[in-house]
Amino acid sequence: MARWVADAPHRIVGFQNPQIDRMLSYRDAGPTYPIELIDSFATITFVEDHGRDDETVIACGPEELPPGYAARRN
Repeated sequence: MARWVADAPHRIVGFQNPQIDRMLSYRDAGPTYPIELIDSFATITFVEDHGRDDETVIACGPEELPPGYAARRN
């Protein structure tokens, strides 16, 4: 992970599409090095196959998800 992300992770929180230009400016301002290695993991609780290039898969920010969306299991 780039140093600017590790130093200010709040800059990348949320739905990215409307924020791409702002995130690119953060990236260009740096610093990009040293790279921060973050060991992370998660438990996969829900899997769906929507095929390739389906723009509806990530169509909103997490704050706009319907109630109970994250509680789905399969």
